[in-house]
Amino acid sequence: MLGETMRTASIKSLPPETVKEGVKRWILVVGERMMLALYEIDEGVTFPLHSHPHEQVGYIVSGRIEHRTPTGSEILEAGTGYIFPSNEPHETYNPGPGPVIVLDVFSPPREDYLKRK
Repeated sequence: MLGETMRTASIKSLPPETVKEGVKRWILVVGERMMLALYEIDEGVTFPLHSHPHEQVGYIVSGRIEHRTPTGSEILEAGTGYIFPSNEPHETYNPGPGPVIVLDVFSPPREDYLKRK
């Protein structure tokens, strides 16, 4: 036994939330100080410019993604990690080919995401 307080979740048992057309999100696990979310973003879709007080650390599982900030943009490939500090405006675009799968960790957990459930 790993621990009495360990929590697990399988994407197979969680329904996705449609954030907007072409963007699905699964909230995998939520702790006291962090949250793990998986996103699937279709080719050609933009997740619009936004910011939040949460620190965001991510990893591109598959596909390519372009992150844009007011100071520039960068296309990142699968196998790449990134971080957005608290309150940094950012936008995400999938230039393709195909969908992109991204894992994001937010600290602290996104209260706005939890209210939607």
